[in-house]
Amino acid sequence: MDSLFELIKIKNSLPQGNVYKKGIKGHFYFYHQYRENGKNIIRQVSLEEAGSLALSINERKKIEKQIKDILNTRNKNLILSNSAKEYTGYVMSGDTVVAEFSKGSLIWKDDKLCPLEIKRTNSLLNFLKSRSIDSGRTNSRLLKKILNIQVKDDTLIALCSYAASISDNYWFKPKHSKLKYKDVSFSSDILFDTALKGVISIYPKKIVLSPELTTNGSYEKGWKNEKGKWWLYKVGRSEEIYSEMFYSRLFEELKLPTAHYEIEDAYIKTLNFSENYNFEPMIYLVGENDSIENIYNELNKIKHQIALDYLRLCVFDVVLNNVDRHSENCGVMRDRQTGEILSLAPNFDNNLSLISRNKELSLEKSEGFLQYFLKLISSNPVVKEALKETELPDVTEEMLDRVNSQINMQIDVNFDLIKKYVLFRYKTILEEIKK
Repeated sequence: MDSLFELIKIKNSLPQGNVYKKGIKGHFYFYHQYRENGKNIIRQVSLEEAGSLALSINERKKIEKQIKDILNTRNKNLILSNSAKEYTGYVMSGDTVVAEFSKGSLIWKDDKLCPLEIKRTNSLLNFLKSRSIDSGRTNSRLLKKILNIQVKDDTLIALCSYAASISDNYWFKPKHSKLKYKDVSFSSDILFDTALKGVISIYPKKIVLSPELTTNGSYEKGWKNEKGKWWLYKVGRSEEIYSEMFYSRLFEELKLPTAHYEIEDAYIKTLNFSENYNFEPMIYLVGENDSIENIYNELNKIKHQIALDYLRLCVFDVVLNNVDRHSENCGVMRDRQTGEILSLAPNFDNNLSLISRNKELSLEKSEGFLQYFLKLISSNPVVKEALKETELPDVTEEMLDRVNSQINMQIDVNFDLIKKYVLFRYKTILEEIKK
């Protein structure tokens, strides 16, 4: 309840001004004095109403002091601080205003281009929180230290980079600001080493616009600009890196949409796949209900092929034992000019699949995740019919051999077992679909 957003909402719902009494010829009268639309208003009220108003006005003053205290603790160097103390401003798509936020209210200006999270929740708070660095990451705390960011409210941290992100063209423009999208688009990666490695090599004299402040996720990661292209580097154990590479290379072999991954030193990196589009995570569309059935139904309302593509991704999640597919590591791609949802986002973030958490690769139908999916197919006729319609490509031993040779990593698991595991699970699912 003590977030700035909530306090402002409460403050704006309470009456302002003051209550006073006036004696006239031995009688006392009560008045409520306040300003409205630049005019001084005085109206007579009853004794009962005067008491209620006085209590509410006092409550408003207490909240105003809380807001002032919060704002006084903010980083004085932030360019944004004076212009957006109460989040008064605009949610932008490029240089187009898509929503306006003022006095605790959010008003859509462009329904087609508005972010899906705002359309679903009508909340600026949720939108900004979804675009803030994970405060649980050790290196995120280092970033905040060297930038002298002393606030803990995730929404304020996101605003340090105007809530701009590498993954889309949305951002927050303070009221009266003359900034353009090109002014908040990222060009510098000077915080890359700190975000990825925890190395402090620079202390900026003032706040810098950095994609690191709006990149979430629990793993240490950092954005690096290489010849004009943004790559996201991520730490990981060798089993995690191998599993991520395997999933991605398999999809490339199958000619299915996927983020492209490469190994660089001890890290894995992926090329930004949303350079000319807006990536919006599935949570923007479905909220916390990330069950396969719910996501399929919601996507099917938008475009049937996108829903089928999602089910195909689910099939390979089970085949490769990616139990970590959730509503923040899958999503949709939108056209930046029209707002149309074009496709499912490319497959990405599979570092917890295959051998990353389990080297005992079971060849049994009773294995937990496989069994769950087989039961879903057999018990849900809608999903089963959709899977029959989904184009599921052939996966062969030769293909898996090529994938493994492309990765060229030493792993502590016999690759023949990996092949048997993948082919067994895929065959089992296909058989269940055909029943």
